[in-house]
Amino acid sequence: MPRKVRQVYTNFSAGEINNLLNARTDAKAYFEGGKQVRNWYLLDEGGVMRRPATEYMATMPAECRIIPFVFSNDEVAIFALSNNRLDVYSSAGAVIQSNITSNCNWTTAQLFELNFAQFGDTVFLTHRNNPIREIKRTSASTFTVSAFSFEEDDSVTVGGVNKSEQPFYKYADSSITVTLSSHATGTGRTLTASADAFTSNHNGTYLRVNGKQVKVTGFTSATEVTVTVIEDTVSTGPHSDWEEQLISAERGYPQAVSFHDNRLWFGGVRDKPSAVIASQIGGYFNFDLGTGLANEGINVAIASDTVNEIRHFVSSRNLQIFTDSGEYYVPVSSQSAAITPASIAFLRQTPYGCNRAAPIPFDGASLFSQKNGKAIREYVFSDIEQAYRSTSVSVLASHLIDSPKQLSMMTGNETKPEQFAFFLNSGTNEDGKLAVFHSIRDEKIAGWTMWETQTGDKFHSITALNDKLFVIVKRVVPSGTKYLLERFANDDAITLDCSTTTTVFQKGTPLVKGASQATDQNTLVVDGFSTAPQIQETFTIAGNAAEYTITAVSAGASQHTLTLDKNLAAVPADNAVITLVDGFLHTVNAIYENTDKVFAVFGNGSLGEFTVDSNSRITLTSAPFPTGVRVGFNYTPILETMSVDKEIDTGPLTGQPRRVNKAIVDISGGLDITMKAQDLNSKELVIQQAGFTSGTDITAVTAKKEFNFLGYSKSPTITISQNDPLPLKVLGIAMEIQFA
Repeated sequence: MPRKVRQVYTNFSAGEINNLLNARTDAKAYFEGGKQVRNWYLLDEGGVMRRPATEYMATMPAECRIIPFVFSNDEVAIFALSNNRLDVYSSAGAVIQSNITSNCNWTTAQLFELNFAQFGDTVFLTHRNNPIREIKRTSASTFTVSAFSFEEDDSVTVGGVNKSEQPFYKYADSSITVTLSSHATGTGRTLTASADAFTSNHNGTYLRVNGKQVKVTGFTSATEVTVTVIEDTVSTGPHSDWEEQLISAERGYPQAVSFHDNRLWFGGVRDKPSAVIASQIGGYFNFDLGTGLANEGINVAIASDTVNEIRHFVSSRNLQIFTDSGEYYVPVSSQSAAITPASIAFLRQTPYGCNRAAPIPFDGASLFSQKNGKAIREYVFSDIEQAYRSTSVSVLASHLIDSPKQLSMMTGNETKPEQFAFFLNSGTNEDGKLAVFHSIRDEKIAGWTMWETQTGDKFHSITALNDKLFVIVKRVVPSGTKYLLERFANDDAITLDCSTTTTVFQKGTPLVKGASQATDQNTLVVDGFSTAPQIQETFTIAGNAAEYTITAVSAGASQHTLTLDKNLAAVPADNAVITLVDGFLHTVNAIYENTDKVFAVFGNGSLGEFTVDSNSRITLTSAPFPTGVRVGFNYTPILETMSVDKEIDTGPLTGQPRRVNKAIVDISGGLDITMKAQDLNSKELVIQQAGFTSGTDITAVTAKKEFNFLGYSKSPTITISQNDPLPLKVLGIAMEIQFA
């Protein structure tokens, strides 16, 4: 006699779980997660919602990366960085300023290796192979890009050359000495090295000889340069005490940048990768070390048994330093104490290393991608251990992490409280997909899902701007590849990616023909239609307050006689303009090209899939609709449970043939859902109400719906999906399991 038991999935807060955990029925996450959780939004309460779709904002001029600019709550912008170019957009997708090319020294290959830090109206951009750049807001609609320059002391000047307040370092071998033709201040002095030490890149750079500054004004050979002596070097030498600019075209540039403790910090100079330098307090362009006073500049290096390439800084309760071989922080004596040249120290915490995607602050920690690109770790301070830990938060969903190239986060929006961290994959297996992490630390809730758009297209860049999330999507269209700026909606009210709205195509310039029409008749003669009017289409007549629906059409040589659903309310004037209100032919945004397949929805109804013609139009088939039909690209949410298992009096059902007889799914705000179990036949529930007619809106349903299944399996699962792009929330599933 078959036996039956019931199993309840009360939440999906653990998200998608690695298949290597298929046998771990002892793990709490097993019954709170799924084999697949794709294109779902994890709710704080434990359920899932069809992920928010994206709205089309703008078409980018080229492949690009987007970063945020927040000047105030009311004034924000999106910087789109492309090859040697900057474009600035508003949060509505409008161009604020376009095609800025002056001083834009980044290349396409470098876009996702750039680091940035903002202070007030200025964003600093760094790359280890490029001079530092500043993007400065000069007005609400104007931005400029300029080269970063260290502050100069114009009270110490010779021949128009000022003393520079920048850091120096001894790069040359200690055995190489330099000799000046004259130690006195002046121009045109010759500086000779005892061995090869110079290249043409040294021209225009500063040196410090015997603690005094000179500037190279000419390159002669590897051992000889011409300099301006800015400060008397006391003697001509030979001097073994001499240094170069720490940062230069010859030695490279910093890749890490941050603001912390009212200082501007740089790190990871190409030829001195462990160097950490900081400006004077409040003087962000002055890096002079002075005499080591508390407010003066800092120039130190992380010393360890290996060379640490500093890749990122994070300003948090401490200055956190992420390198290619470990994670550090700079301790202070108390939370109110500042870092000083005398007190700075580096404490190594964990040995994992960070890749080139910048870490993000999230839920009380700093999330970073491990150097190998296969794990996400949270760098968080433990009060018990009085140290930082780097615990993997992706261990249950490691298959979703594949070399993230950009990280972003949101702490909720105007309609939803959930906070998410986003990891844009660039690896071969998951390229262009978003691994999405949901966490509530205090409730011990953490889970992952994967977001992807339609097949063949990829998410390319991501950034959050206050409570809005933006992406650049690489879309392959009939004419080639486009990069589109799109914005995620705040909830599931929008269900199509790259969505826009349509307008009813007016079919030429239809006009009333003749003034002899009478108010007591329901026919109207018209001309000017480029495409024949259709039954059910609705229109208005200029000067006439009513709307009329066509019930019959009779075509003439150059005119049409329309039978209407009501008598004319007033005698229309000859050549009165006719405006279609509801129509079958709709004009779509030109981003959808000829032969593109787009889905259409209106209100809470799915109208189906349509082909865009060469005139950027689609033809609706079920009924005429007004302007405002939403069109875009569909994506499929998939929620598959782990293998349904149960502990009974004789032990677990693991490995035994069994089946899910029925499943009762608790849906909220649902309009379409499909379910599949061990018989592999999808069952679709389409929500409709009594009296429903095509072309009218329906009300989303919140209820428990029952599905029944056949067949047996040794590892049955329940899969929830959708055929139509409509809203859906799944709060839980109750299952009846039958076994021998």
